[in-house]
Amino acid sequence: MAHSIRAHAAILSLSLLVAHGAQASGLQLPHLGGRDAGMSGNVVATPNDGASTLLFNPAGIVGLRGTQVAMGVEAGNVTGGYTNEAIGYDGNSSEVPFAPFMWLSTDRFAPWYVGAGVYGAVGSSFNFPANEEAGLTSKLLGETAVLHLGLVAGREIMPGLRVGVQLAPSYGKLKGRTPSPLGNVAFDVDGFGILGTAGLLYDVTDRTTFGLAYRTPGIVFMSGDGEVAEESDDVEIDLHTPQNLTFGLAHQLTERLLVTVQANWAHYPDFEKGELEFENNPELNQKFIEDTRAVIRYGAGLEYAVLDWAWLRCGVSYEPWMIEPSAIRPQLYDASDFMFMAGFGVQLERWTIDVQTGVGHIEDRVVTEDDQAFFPGRYQSGAMPEFGVSVTYQYDD
Repeated sequence: MAHSIRAHAAILSLSLLVAHGAQASGLQLPHLGGRDAGMSGNVVATPNDGASTLLFNPAGIVGLRGTQVAMGVEAGNVTGGYTNEAIGYDGNSSEVPFAPFMWLSTDRFAPWYVGAGVYGAVGSSFNFPANEEAGLTSKLLGETAVLHLGLVAGREIMPGLRVGVQLAPSYGKLKGRTPSPLGNVAFDVDGFGILGTAGLLYDVTDRTTFGLAYRTPGIVFMSGDGEVAEESDDVEIDLHTPQNLTFGLAHQLTERLLVTVQANWAHYPDFEKGELEFENNPELNQKFIEDTRAVIRYGAGLEYAVLDWAWLRCGVSYEPWMIEPSAIRPQLYDASDFMFMAGFGVQLERWTIDVQTGVGHIEDRVVTEDDQAFFPGRYQSGAMPEFGVSVTYQYDD
């Protein structure tokens, strides 16, 4: 009985969006698709297609020839596991999130280049089973969708210096299921918000380009229906997403080999500004995440032109954990991860086709009773190989 009460009290954390880290949640995509995914997202200094312009650096729109349309998707299986011997719980989750995008751009207003695209992630979720013997009378479900409409414009302001900006109205949706001291809790909220991005590309030499991009803190105003112990409630959360600063270099080592290096600083403490609020059950109100830290994702990529119309790509990146042990819960945990990606691209007249695959190595985290009294145990993460494809068509030169 003591174990059951302790488990119920601990599962008060209803913040379900960032399990396995913000990158895997869909709130912070490490890459979007096609070329940038094949290089593990290390393209802030060489964003030459719609996906990398939307996700990494809006200055990439400058120089995109003609009128282009593109679309793509990537998907992969993400697993999680939590073992707590103190309450006798051993559960697993296996879900398949995917990240789509669509893109349209034109140079008809040169020297201004403009474009628009929809991108984000849907189906990002963790779904741990209930275990009444361990005191968990409800499943532990967290499901999210975050989509952005990126409106992009840019131009060259002096020889070798290109700038771009993106305004991105956003839509977010959050569903959750969890037990609590007041009874089983369920909620389904959604809403709209906004964020922005600014970036530049500077040709240091004819072989080396410097890239810099800043993504502002974002906010999504969500509200919807909830249920606590089978009684209706109204639920709201103003979800704050973190600001990012990304910088890198792209160097044409030979005529056929491009090398990139990159670092992305993410201010994850911005998550702590959001609070989940229950109108009729304020005892359940809490911060989205209690304790986080800012971290840097490092990475490098290679692109080799096998032929004038075919490219091989690969990349690696690493990011340490961002949630402190005191704030980790089965629905809310992350881990340090290494990401290994590879891709292949071809250009056939007006068509460009890119495919990619890769896998991440995600370290386990062990939380002791000294870290927190409620949910000590082993937190496991894993990912099967992910796959993606993107297709671009250029209407005119």
